[in-house]
Amino acid sequence: MHIRHRGWEHTLLRHVTQSLDQINDEDTKKNVLWEEMHWLNQYWAQPIPKSSIVPKYWQRLFIVKSLNTRRELYEYLYDEEARRERHRLRMEKRKESIIAMSDPSRLESPFHKTIFATLDMKYNPHRWSNLYALAQAARLGDFFVIDGGFEYAHARHSYFSSLIQRVFRCFKHINHFHSPAYIIISDLSNNFQTCHYPLPHEHSTYFHSTRELYIDLFDKDRLIYLTPDSPNEMTHFDHDAIYILGGIYDDENREPLTYQKAVRQKIRHQKLPLEKYLTFHSTSSRALAFHEVYNILLTLKHTNSNWIKAFRYVPKRKIANRVEEEHNNDDDDDDEENIESVAFN
Repeated sequence: MHIRHRGWEHTLLRHVTQSLDQINDEDTKKNVLWEEMHWLNQYWAQPIPKSSIVPKYWQRLFIVKSLNTRRELYEYLYDEEARRERHRLRMEKRKESIIAMSDPSRLESPFHKTIFATLDMKYNPHRWSNLYALAQAARLGDFFVIDGGFEYAHARHSYFSSLIQRVFRCFKHINHFHSPAYIIISDLSNNFQTCHYPLPHEHSTYFHSTRELYIDLFDKDRLIYLTPDSPNEMTHFDHDAIYILGGIYDDENREPLTYQKAVRQKIRHQKLPLEKYLTFHSTSSRALAFHEVYNILLTLKHTNSNWIKAFRYVPKRKIANRVEEEHNNDDDDDDEENIESVAFN
């Protein structure tokens, strides 16, 4: 057992401080500090960096007189070194995954592996049917795109995290549909949270996030941008189209950003015929959440473009009156059972 003598901190501090004050050569100063780090690591289990230290931190160590301050800096350098190593390992794993997914000999959609990669590790039987349905949609190319290129219109530090939380709501009623659409969050290349690090949900079992642009991933003729500012009203669900929804969840943003982007990229754009089937309260917003639009589109897909049933997913708090509401005055449970029966028949 090692006996810690009293006053060891003052002795070591005086030795290092006097040595550094009397030494002009930087290499010698570094050797003195390395000796201190190894001593602290050996006798006090002090975390210290294992690799080289950048010059700006050496300069700070040269002028610091307090031993406790130097110990805090040693621990910080150790944590930064461990973080860089974890990042390097994640990037290597990501490169291997990208190489495997970009194999030209594969016949399936490049996104289906993101759901099959962890499918075998899921042991909850209630999720299997949902996961297999999404896997089939990914393999067949049945996609729903969320444009994640609107970080500049939100708080930069939390845009991607908040976007992911809203996307997960899309899967609450996914068991109502036998053929759901696989969600892809694209255009994340300029995102503040993801531009320097691997995407945390790149290989999620429910959706795929990517830095690539949707205009590069898909044929432009198949793309339809859903934007409330479009003059073109949607009349029916196009089974061959890939619908895009702008990743904007800030209700205070009134600028037609999604419409402007669709026009700029020369992509077809449409809006939902909300005013034709619904009467909103004067104080209610016409903006719909991601999961509401997702469920509306899936209902249109499974009911041959039945707008009455599709708009059941518009929150009741926003609606003053619905078309044919007197013939559809059931409660929410009955509505969901009717939609489910239609979806599976």
